[in-house]
Amino acid sequence: PANIFVTDDGKLKLLDFGLAKLLPERKGVGRAAQRASTFGATTQDTHLTSDGVALGTVAYMSPEQVRGEELDERTDLFSLGLVFYEMSTGLRAFTGNTSGLIFDAILNRAPTPPARLNPTIPIQLEQIISKALEKDRELRYRTASDMRADLQRLKRDTDSARAMPYSSGQATRQKLRRNWPHFVWAGVLGVLLLFFGLNVGGLRDRLFDGAGQAHIDSIAVLPFANLSNDPKTEYLSDGITESLINSLSQLPNLAVMSRNTVFRYKGQSTDPQQVGRDLHVRAILTGRLIQTGDELLISVNLEDVKNSRQIWGEQYNRKISNLVSVQQEIAGDIYGRLRPRLAGEEMKLLSKRPTENVEAYQLYLQGLFYWNKWTQADFKKAADYFTQAAQKDPRYALSYAGLADTYSLLGDAGYLPPSEAWPKAKAAAMQALQIDDTLAEAHTSLGLVKEHFEWDWAGAEQEFKRAIELNPNSATAHHWYGDYLANMGRSEEGLRETKRARELDPLSLIINTTLGWQLYLARLDDQAVEQLRTVLDIDAKFSPARRTLEEVYAHMGKHKEAVAEREKVISLSGSPELAASIEEDFSKSGYKGVLQSWLDGLTEISKRGYVSSYSIAEGYMRMGEKDKAFDWLEKAYEEHDSGLVSIGVEPMFDPVRRDPRFRDILRRMKLPS
Repeated sequence: PANIFVTDDGKLKLLDFGLAKLLPERKGVGRAAQRASTFGATTQDTHLTSDGVALGTVAYMSPEQVRGEELDERTDLFSLGLVFYEMSTGLRAFTGNTSGLIFDAILNRAPTPPARLNPTIPIQLEQIISKALEKDRELRYRTASDMRADLQRLKRDTDSARAMPYSSGQATRQKLRRNWPHFVWAGVLGVLLLFFGLNVGGLRDRLFDGAGQAHIDSIAVLPFANLSNDPKTEYLSDGITESLINSLSQLPNLAVMSRNTVFRYKGQSTDPQQVGRDLHVRAILTGRLIQTGDELLISVNLEDVKNSRQIWGEQYNRKISNLVSVQQEIAGDIYGRLRPRLAGEEMKLLSKRPTENVEAYQLYLQGLFYWNKWTQADFKKAADYFTQAAQKDPRYALSYAGLADTYSLLGDAGYLPPSEAWPKAKAAAMQALQIDDTLAEAHTSLGLVKEHFEWDWAGAEQEFKRAIELNPNSATAHHWYGDYLANMGRSEEGLRETKRARELDPLSLIINTTLGWQLYLARLDDQAVEQLRTVLDIDAKFSPARRTLEEVYAHMGKHKEAVAEREKVISLSGSPELAASIEEDFSKSGYKGVLQSWLDGLTEISKRGYVSSYSIAEGYMRMGEKDKAFDWLEKAYEEHDSGLVSIGVEPMFDPVRRDPRFRDILRRMKLPS
């Protein structure tokens, strides 16, 4: 490991304890837990050197650790044997160009005998190392004490070999030359025995990898720069970034900034360290990608924000046909830096590949690329790519999850009739879960179907909770669960859940807009306006925030401000003439005139295609025409329009809450009245 050095004069030095601490003895803590306190009791934690950088690699794992099995002290002894091997030979016992090759060597291959690499090694030491490196832990040393006893016996034998009377001149020099290996190995054994004074039970954690000391507790993966000078490969750099975000989100006790936040920095010339400080994360991952023909060069750099230094960097030169494996390899290498001592479940995540089909993976990444553009046309392109990915690999669960997400949003936004969008979303989500029921994304999509279309409130909550259980770092799952809670009238819980989503994705425009919407549902109009203004400070062109702000202003009776927001939305859609006509309608007929013109336009559009019945009902409610509003609410009910899910808490309906027709709709939807 990097913290064990041999000086020019042959001395071995342990230069950096890194994560080692002086720990006080704690009452109520078992002996196994207190083994980390071997240095002695003290009244406070004292870091000996800089902490927070994991120094180890997968090359120091035991077979049972690679397999994700339960670990015990014999795992530490295996790792210690690897250090002895490296000290004795100058080489690692298990090597490979990728994590997968190293794992294979650890599990299936015997290391070269140490004496073949270094003939001076005492045979007894080779036997000790070989016993420590048995792949079957039942054949290894059972305890550190057993291993220490053999080392002490070897040290006594070595000491006796060098116990010669003092002499001078040529005879002494000849004896020194003949016996120099004994002196060297005596020194080595002294160092090895010293290691036991540091306590093997916690040794690997302190010397190699800091396992159990998760100092890197938050990270932001910035968008990988595409240096290929080909816009058609942009989906690759974006897709690899998002895949890494999703992979890292699976690690426990690691907060990962979500895609929406980090992609605000795409294309900007920013200082990664400053971005890390702005986002309040401990580590920043940056990368660059160049595709030349079928060659792919990916450079990755991991930096510690707190200490302004590099933790790790690597270059990956692969064929495009290795795209799936290289993405997994990068994730595995990052895992090894952040959490070197992976638990069983984490090892399973690391070894799991969503698909082996490179074409399917590329089609999936292209689907993600268009999905994240958030327009009706791009959602439909995304659906086409996800469908093609599923056709290339029918067992590719993520492609179905992407398809479910796409149809959910097409249905929720009113771009497709509910009867078309939501059943397709459900079928895709169910197919994804049939292949892999641990996909948080698919559970989230299924929760949306159950809430927005099937009105299965209990089932929806179950799906959202399951998604969060599977991926606590999923801002999307927290976001939609918070929206659900608000719709169910559980305002405080909803706000708390949505704020958690915002913590994970602080610059997400849609999450921050949803927070403003929920404040409006809670009748906190002033706070809602303030929150929505914050969104527009980030992006003045974000139409959902302006539409929501219009609703809040209308509820407050600030019709001039509401009309101003409507004008801006229309202008952003590329219709400045229509925006001008809105101002004219307002000057002639007030806010009702604006609403009437809007309703006339929707009615005309409905003759040619789908228009949300709930949207029309909403317009009539704002105009005070209750009977027409209820006519359209009935149609919305028949269509299972997703807009109805918030009807129980929407302030716009406060004037008709005691109307029998309104109560009947709530009863049929099984919403609290």
